[in-house]
Amino acid sequence: MPYNRDEWLPSWADADGDCQNTRHEVLIAEADGPLAYGAGNCTVTAGVWNDPYTGSTFTSPSDLDIDHMVPLADAHRSGGWAWSTTKKRAYANDLDHPETLLAVDDGSNSSKSDKSPDQWLPPNGSYHCTYVIEWVSVKATWTLTVTGTERAALTTVLSSC
Repeated sequence: MPYNRDEWLPSWADADGDCQNTRHEVLIAEADGPLAYGAGNCTVTAGVWNDPYTGSTFTSPSDLDIDHMVPLADAHRSGGWAWSTTKKRAYANDLDHPETLLAVDDGSNSSKSDKSPDQWLPPNGSYHCTYVIEWVSVKATWTLTVTGTERAALTTVLSSC
């Protein structure tokens, strides 16, 4: 079955019905300090975020993407293709496991795309150990498979931690 992003994430969900969708829930959870909100307190309009991928600090939510630690397309290839649409959307909007979704520099997220750690690691080398530990955690939590080259890359990084 081919990957179709709309099966996973047609839009961010508002699981708790408080008008703040998953994107804004992650921005709130990962902010380092006070936040500014738009009308109705549904959207975050300003704050301070430290991006672990680059080590940079951002103050505008428009400079950040919400990254799926294990990208949706990788989750699909790793067994998620067999999931129901409901489970795919639960994964795409997972707020129960903080390592699943991260607020990161939009350029780094674009560079990562749907790559696994054998193809991409964050530019911030001091984050590599945490990155692969969180990658493994997400894969284990969601019972996703790991390729041989992916396992080799994870082992290499972890051996230096």
